[in-house]
Amino acid sequence: MNEESPSFESGALASEKASGAPALEKGLDVIEALAEEPAGLSQKAVAERVGRSVNEIFRMLGVLERRGYIARDGNGQYTLTLRLFELSHRHPPQRRLLEAALQAMEQLGATVGLSCHLVAANANRLVVLAQVQPDSVLMGWSVRQGAVLPYSEQFVSARVIAAFQHRDRQEELIGIMSKQSNARPAKAIRKTLESIASAGYDCAPSQVATGLVDLSAPVLNHFGHAVAALTLAYMSQPNLSVAQDALVEAVRRAAAQISVAIGAPRRAAGTQATRRRATRRRTRTLKGALTLPRPGLTAILMSLGDIGC
Repeated sequence: MNEESPSFESGALASEKASGAPALEKGLDVIEALAEEPAGLSQKAVAERVGRSVNEIFRMLGVLERRGYIARDGNGQYTLTLRLFELSHRHPPQRRLLEAALQAMEQLGATVGLSCHLVAANANRLVVLAQVQPDSVLMGWSVRQGAVLPYSEQFVSARVIAAFQHRDRQEELIGIMSKQSNARPAKAIRKTLESIASAGYDCAPSQVATGLVDLSAPVLNHFGHAVAALTLAYMSQPNLSVAQDALVEAVRRAAAQISVAIGAPRRAAGTQATRRRATRRRTRTLKGALTLPRPGLTAILMSLGDIGC
């Protein structure tokens, strides 16, 4: 997947999509344009970049400068200030993610009657940020909140997070996974990630505990890159209370809900949550899913105490 810079629409098109807030659209266009140019832009260059006239942009630049979001140097170049940085740190990203995720996870757990957990990447490790177990669950599989795991392809969360990254970051994660003990070659891992990205999620027999099925969907940011994975593990059995297709849809819907809450466009998150044909294809072919080298279950449980990440 390639990382794409934000696109700036023409004034006419932006106004059509503004839903009655053209001034807000104009201001956001200016901020996003300046974010792409650390050296700054002149008033004329800003107008050209966002597809508006110099007269249209003049007042907006004045307002943003007065409010401290942008600054103008002696050469008339406009640049972003640290104002947005200051505002963002009033609500740290991880805290925002957890606040958005917990409600969706509790709803998901109550709906499907299974535990679920939220996993993020931290350098070359996986970290379990949150875990929810509904009251109705008397016995089942769960992962300890705060657990730190190796970034290995055997974990479904690792595969899903890596599948939804820009190319450079994805190659970095592939490199980490391919260097793990008994790992597959980078080429094989890359092919698996392409399949996951195409489907919008991953659902496959667990490579950590025999008899379990791992299901995971990405939590996406504004650029469509995964900041976390919403994951659950369940035992495949005929009397499962929720049909497998419905289970997949529920997880993807919850992940999309979290994505929108942290800033992903609704259309992007919605696309991830509504690929029903792909869902049915992948759930029907679970028996023929990829087979990864699996280390001893006892060793993993003794060293980590967690499964199904």
